[in-house]
Amino acid sequence: MIYAGVDIAKYDHVIGAVTDTGKALTKPLAFKNSAEGFKRCLTYLQGLVDDADNILIGLEATGQYWLACFCFLQEKGYNCVVLNPMQTHAMRKLKGSSKVKTDSVDSIIIAETLRFGDYEPSRLADEEMFELRQLTRFQQNLKEDTSDLKRQVITALDQVFPEYETLFSNTFGESSMAFLKRCPTPDECLTLDTRTLTGLLEKASKGKLGKDKAKEIKNRAKDSCGIRFGLATFSFQIKSLINQIVFVESQIGEVDERITTLLEDIEPLILTIPGISYTLGAQIVSEIGDIHRFPDAASLVSYAGINPSVHESGTFKGTKNSISKQGSSYLRRALYLAAQNQCKTKAPLYDYYLKKREEGKPHRVALIAVARKLTHVIYAVLSKQESYNPAH
Repeated sequence: MIYAGVDIAKYDHVIGAVTDTGKALTKPLAFKNSAEGFKRCLTYLQGLVDDADNILIGLEATGQYWLACFCFLQEKGYNCVVLNPMQTHAMRKLKGSSKVKTDSVDSIIIAETLRFGDYEPSRLADEEMFELRQLTRFQQNLKEDTSDLKRQVITALDQVFPEYETLFSNTFGESSMAFLKRCPTPDECLTLDTRTLTGLLEKASKGKLGKDKAKEIKNRAKDSCGIRFGLATFSFQIKSLINQIVFVESQIGEVDERITTLLEDIEPLILTIPGISYTLGAQIVSEIGDIHRFPDAASLVSYAGINPSVHESGTFKGTKNSISKQGSSYLRRALYLAAQNQCKTKAPLYDYYLKKREEGKPHRVALIAVARKLTHVIYAVLSKQESYNPAH
């Protein structure tokens, strides 16, 4: 068997190969991250073996840059494995190359990692699963963008209209947003007559707010202690931020609809577990992929990185072990949020949380314990293809 390693970069990749005894076959080859470059890589591989089954190719998971090369090689019939950089780092230390890092050396290190068998087979999910993963990650990015935009609005309001946060129960509710689109500074508010402001509030709140709220806002604006210079710039900034928030939130709504449709087609059983919404369910399912690639629930726990790390040496045994945090950070976050929902909704695993608290575990430690137990439940539901049953 021949083992080949591809060192991945944004523009240029390098491929090297070793025999099953660890001997380098040829000088590593550099090739571009392009169609022509991939053909160059293919020619290199064809020069090594006649049968694609006689070679195993490893690629290090470097950002998103490995995906195109991985797909190309798989389409050409080659067996490919995606390696965690931590695995190749361990091999680099083993080979005494930790202080020598070049693309050529790294390609051989990757090939050696394969030769030692320290890897798990890699599978790209089917197209629907891939789409679901892309959508859930995109959705998370959009929500983070929205949170950042809202923080900028609050920062600006704290300077020009410090009293504003007390005027509405939700600064970014429909009524408040409609007001900020029209007059985000106290001076602009005062130029608006009470009748016009009342009509704006009634329309935005569907009749819940009216003349009394309009008078309250104008009184607060009149007595505001906010700064009085640069108001035109602040007004422009806040209005622009509000428009961006509205747009991004509309995009989130569209993504939510796509996620809902895909999840119902791919794996609706995840929704039978209490505390798991469409959003969390989609994140969990898409990050797991094919459940059958995990031999048991413990391996899924390990993949999520919520298994306890172990610190032992000689007679020393660590007593304050944290979770490993190795594996999918997206899956780990989704499981943690699902565990929180178990407690908020008093779902079946809430009793397990209380048990851990009674044992003296801190809140976060107890939540991680719930997340681990929830992972076992998820594994059972997905692997057995049965709806959640608390009796089991």
